[in-house]
Amino acid sequence: MTGPLSADHSADTSDGQADQLDLVARIRAVDGVTDVYSPRSAVSRIPGLIAAAAGAADDRMAEVAVTVRDEMPLVAARIATASHDNTPDAARRVADALLANTPEDAQISIQIARIH
Repeated sequence: MTGPLSADHSADTSDGQADQLDLVARIRAVDGVTDVYSPRSAVSRIPGLIAAAAGAADDRMAEVAVTVRDEMPLVAARIATASHDNTPDAARRVADALLANTPEDAQISIQIARIH
C-alpha cells in the first residue's frame, strides 16, 4: 500500500487483503511489537483454525480488521509487546503507524494480547 487505505476499500477484495497485509507488516515493524494476532472473535476464526489444523495455513492468522460502520472506517489490531519495552508506548506507536496509513477519520483500536 503506497497511500492511506481508502474508506471505500473493501477488506474482502484482493486489494483489501493486500492492504491488511501491509498494515500487519507496518505494525510488526514498530519498536516493541513482537507479534500481531487477529482481532476477530474465535468464532469468526474457526475456518482459519480448521485450515491451520489441516496444515493449510498459520493458526494465528495475523491480520488487521478493517471495516466501515456508519461511513466511519474502523481499524482494529491485537498485538504482543516486548516485556523490556513500555507497553502503552508501544501501543501508541502502533496507533500512530495505523493513523498514518488509514483515512483521516478512521477510528483505531489496539488491544494488547500478550506481553513477553
